[in-house]
Amino acid sequence: MFEKREYPILEFDPNSKAKINPSNLAAKIEATEYCVITFFGDVIKEMLQSGMLNQVATFYSATVNLPIYETKYNGKSIAIVQGFLGAAGSAGLLEELIAMGFKKFIVCGAAGVLQKGIQVGHLVIPDSAVRDEGVSYHYVAPSREIECNKHALDTIVEVFEKEKIPYIKAKTWTTDAFYRETEDKIALRVSEGCVTVEMEAAAFFAVSKFRNVVLGQILFGGDDLSGVEWDSRQFNSRGEIRKNLVELSLKTCLEL
Repeated sequence: MFEKREYPILEFDPNSKAKINPSNLAAKIEATEYCVITFFGDVIKEMLQSGMLNQVATFYSATVNLPIYETKYNGKSIAIVQGFLGAAGSAGLLEELIAMGFKKFIVCGAAGVLQKGIQVGHLVIPDSAVRDEGVSYHYVAPSREIECNKHALDTIVEVFEKEKIPYIKAKTWTTDAFYRETEDKIALRVSEGCVTVEMEAAAFFAVSKFRNVVLGQILFGGDDLSGVEWDSRQFNSRGEIRKNLVELSLKTCLEL
């Protein structure tokens, strides 16, 4: 029996069996163990229109159904699926992907930058995340931060070094509330060493740790929160960056 705490978010229960388990909703499928989760739906759409994808399953939710595709990269099979915005949806998606049989994941997306000098498109490899969301506390005992899987992190760095791709390896800030990124909170996160802010990394790290699968994440610098005013930097229009990052994620995932 877990202990009642002052705040419900701190009441972590390590019991791996819940009333509803992912296997109740997601059946195991015959597919590769490698999977890329990307938040770049336009890249997936382009791949689908080019005949590169074969749908093997679907993630169903009350608001959106996300097709899970299989493709070939360098002659090897790998799955790709669009990410679900936010920690809660991301955790649910990852849970069902694991239940389907996927075991090795690379997640790629964009993030806001908190420090000056990080250009649009510059790649950031999160080695840990500040847990300013709710999902991770249901998978890992309360702590201020959670680390990325070491094997995944080392593999991403190794690929980047081999390809001579510039990168920053640093802490990210995962928050549920992108409209509550206040000046004081940003200053605190920067003082803790965070260089990016996004909505999913801590949840991905926690679920993958709880379920004992390998997961790493790659972010590209998007909008800028480091100045007096927010600057979108038109990061949503950087199609070539997104396409290249998905390809890099496919390559990296197959090295896990």
